[in-house]
Amino acid sequence: MVRFLGLDYWMKVEEIANGDEEFEIKSRAFVASFTFNVTEGSDVPAIYVKFDNGKVAEVRELAEGEKTDFTLEGPYDIWTQVNKGEIEGANAIMTRQLMFKGNMSEIIRYSKAFLRLFQVMEQVPVEY
Repeated sequence: MVRFLGLDYWMKVEEIANGDEEFEIKSRAFVASFTFNVTEGSDVPAIYVKFDNGKVAEVRELAEGEKTDFTLEGPYDIWTQVNKGEIEGANAIMTRQLMFKGNMSEIIRYSKAFLRLFQVMEQVPVEY
């Protein structure tokens, strides 16, 4: 068990995603950096994730002042509800419960990859 949304959690997500053929196919040709951040309800650090052509290439804590191509952030309780399947990830973004920052048309092009990423995230055994 790892702490939900902590660095160890994201390292497990990387491991599962990189062994997941469906994620690889759906995220092929996507090369970008992402910030995943909890805005309230937890002290987990913001996480930097680099996607590179079907793989998660890097996971680490976001450096202070560092910018990424995209950001997905929101309250811990919303992240938890998404991870438990109580709220669909795409709906949480569309209803602005999770805030997305970045080029929306590019992310829409890779929406299947991110829906798969939410499914991969649900596979990690976590402590809330």
